[in-house]
Amino acid sequence: MKAKTMSHPVVLDKSLVNPEIVDNFYDFLVFPLETAKTVEDFCRACLEVIIQRVAVRVFIVFRVEEGDNIVREYEFYPGEKPNIVSIYSTLKQEIPANQNYEQSLCWVKGGGVYLFPLIFKNQLLGYVYLETEKGEKVGSYSLKFLSGIFKFISLYLYQDRLEKKEKQLEEREKTLESNLRKQSEYLSYMNHELRTPLAAVIGFSKMLQQRIYGDLNPKQAQYVDAIYQSATYLLELISDLLDLSKIEAKKEELFLEKILVRELCEASLSLVKTKAEEQNLELKLEIDEDIVYCEGDQRRLKQILVNLLSNAVKFTEEGSVTLRVTREGDWLLFKVIDTGIGIDEESQKKLFQPFVQLKTPLHKKHRGSGLGLVISRGLARLHGGDITLISEEGKGSCFTVWLPLNPQENSQKQEKQDNDY
Repeated sequence: MKAKTMSHPVVLDKSLVNPEIVDNFYDFLVFPLETAKTVEDFCRACLEVIIQRVAVRVFIVFRVEEGDNIVREYEFYPGEKPNIVSIYSTLKQEIPANQNYEQSLCWVKGGGVYLFPLIFKNQLLGYVYLETEKGEKVGSYSLKFLSGIFKFISLYLYQDRLEKKEKQLEEREKTLESNLRKQSEYLSYMNHELRTPLAAVIGFSKMLQQRIYGDLNPKQAQYVDAIYQSATYLLELISDLLDLSKIEAKKEELFLEKILVRELCEASLSLVKTKAEEQNLELKLEIDEDIVYCEGDQRRLKQILVNLLSNAVKFTEEGSVTLRVTREGDWLLFKVIDTGIGIDEESQKKLFQPFVQLKTPLHKKHRGSGLGLVISRGLARLHGGDITLISEEGKGSCFTVWLPLNPQENSQKQEKQDNDY
């Protein structure tokens, strides 16, 4: 335990006390409860009420902090200073850790010494140590009266604790945002520095694969293929990390424009067509007749669709992959439906977390960073939408991109709601 030292005790100016306060102490304490800037100010207001009914010689309010530390928040003694060490000893002895505080109004030490626990919402927030003049005993009615006032102190301490935690959370959030910005800047720098040598590795290995400078024996061809695939994977991983860091740091900017939906869908399907044909999968495109345009960032929407379509093709061994576009109220729905392996309920909970890959034979076969779905959902939410999933193991999956018909207006509403909250 540690005590907060005070240079001198606070002495009450009794001339400020109105006798009518005692009969209306609840009304009297509501105003300081809302306006008092410190625990000391509020405790002084409470004491003004208490001394009208109880002859107080010593009045000390203690706060319990994290780690079970006890600090003095307010103390009043017009005469000789009490033995603080002895009071702390009383706290240690009279209040064991497993004490049910609600069972007792207060602990009576004897000789006019009382110890009241300050409790709110089953949380022990502190204590009030009270000594009466000449060791006078406090009657049962007065004890209930004191307990009622101390509920106000408990409420103030609880509110004060919440405000401190809120400030701590705000500081942590600012620190986190700052770290994310620095991370984004660092990754942007690394992205630039790594792209050049990786592009060279990819370019030279591609030339060797094409046998431009002569034939290769089987082992050399195997190594060149490994170099090309590894360099390509690293380049994709760097791009994914940069995208993710920008989204998390709220530095990703969208360039909204009017887009032809069919053109967007056909361009996305064309990028997975070759892989689908290799696996004998049927690619389908279904667009409702009344849907012609959508509004969004064309490059980012295409990135979302290609990512979902690529995953569908990877994890579908037979059957089809369908891109269906429908309208539901003020939303445009892009549904990527496959007849693949499906995803069990437990795995669905982990699916949109960074670097998470499911443990199935097909997932082990296809290497990935585990960032694609996270980035896709982040980009969808930047548009004011989201990505949802319906799936059953062994029966395929349906990923749905929810895109508002007016992303800009939707984003402004969401921002306003966040600010109001």
